[in-house]
Amino acid sequence: MRGCVCPHPPLLVPEIGRGNLDEVAATVAGMQRLAAAVGEPDCAVIISPHTPTYLDVFTAKTAPVLRGDFAAFGQPRVRHELPTDAELVRELLAAAPSHGLEIEAVGDDLLDHGVLVPLTFLRPRRLVSLSIVADYPVHRRLGRLVREVAERLGRDVLFIASGDLSHRLIPGAPAGYDERGALFDRRIVELLSEGDFDGLDELDGTLVARAGECGLRSLIALGGFLGEEATRNPQIFSYEGPFGVGYLVAGFGLPALEAGV
Repeated sequence: MRGCVCPHPPLLVPEIGRGNLDEVAATVAGMQRLAAAVGEPDCAVIISPHTPTYLDVFTAKTAPVLRGDFAAFGQPRVRHELPTDAELVRELLAAAPSHGLEIEAVGDDLLDHGVLVPLTFLRPRRLVSLSIVADYPVHRRLGRLVREVAERLGRDVLFIASGDLSHRLIPGAPAGYDERGALFDRRIVELLSEGDFDGLDELDGTLVARAGECGLRSLIALGGFLGEEATRNPQIFSYEGPFGVGYLVAGFGLPALEAGV
């Protein structure tokens, strides 16, 4: 089983970023390297903090085809469309109670930018789209559930944790500035460079709150999915925060690439 961490600023999309692409060049290169390492997985299961959420119930989209565009960012013609892995979704819904989880089937077919931006670079054949909930630790159980179902079905699943890190890295950042933002991001990069997802559970709550992050729940779910394999060849492809938001690209269980690939 393989997994990755993907940031989701729409400016990574060439038609949107345009003149700002040079300022996120490290992230674009990181995503390109990740895509080369990933190849074309049979199925991607992606969890996005921007997918419409409930307080304590996960959702899984059940429409036969999932689609979305960047109309909200001025580019309606830039769009992605993928079939749903319907069998995997059905099995997740059925098995959730045995893991103490509730997953609600949602029939709409709309993908948010937290999904669409990674799909600008990655090329899975089928997709499963999941949401987050308010509680942090329960996401680990969700990740374990996805892995159990994927193994039972014999799926080549890539688990994508979509999320940005601190939104408070510099003065003028989207969520305002807090000196703890950079500390939070450094700690996340340190932990994931070693595949230490258990360390995410030990982060100080005040540090998390002051960082103004949006991706930690996705990372915890990824850790649950990877399990003991989290330490198998962890790779940090890039990290930067040019606009005050931390963008991390990382892979786990992927082949190492030659320099410059």
